[in-house]
Amino acid sequence: MTGSRFLTSHEVATLVQVSPSAVLRWIDQGLLKAFRTPGGHRRIATSALRSFLKEHEMPVPMELAGAAPRVLIIDDDPAFSRSLAKVLRQADPDVLVESAESPVAGLLRVGVWRPDVVLLDAYMPGMDGPELCERLKRDAETSTIAVIAMSGRPSPELRARFAGAGAAGFLPKPVTSAALLEALEPLGLVKPRS
Repeated sequence: MTGSRFLTSHEVATLVQVSPSAVLRWIDQGLLKAFRTPGGHRRIATSALRSFLKEHEMPVPMELAGAAPRVLIIDDDPAFSRSLAKVLRQADPDVLVESAESPVAGLLRVGVWRPDVVLLDAYMPGMDGPELCERLKRDAETSTIAVIAMSGRPSPELRARFAGAGAAGFLPKPVTSAALLEALEPLGLVKPRS
């Protein structure tokens, strides 16, 4: 496997030992998230492939299992971000965690670093969380990034806005360690505690 965070359909087929047409069928059926390059070629994020394999109870190849998950925390409270990072590193020492203190800094970091998941605060100056989530999901290059929303002021309306923007989950603040790990486990990004 190449060092890229994105794979071609042929690379996926080779990794999971199926035909390339099976991979394309999974993509066309909406089972495996992918995006198209400007040239029309499909690309699959390693995080999306890991999630797909775990969801369908298929073995995760060693090359894929060894890819360190990347988590970006976008929150304007640095102390809160540090506490989340600590929880993540305790759960999985291999996880790579970075943070951004504003929506703009978060978008820039996403563009450069390509995280597997974004933990996103709902209320920040300049752009709110649902708007940022919608921007990530609208862009083909970032649409496969899982977004977990967080808010100290949860409401049914806010949850609905995040769900409509494409968020994979919602956590009320203060976020407990158990809730955070439970939200990330289905995404295959943090190893479950033994």
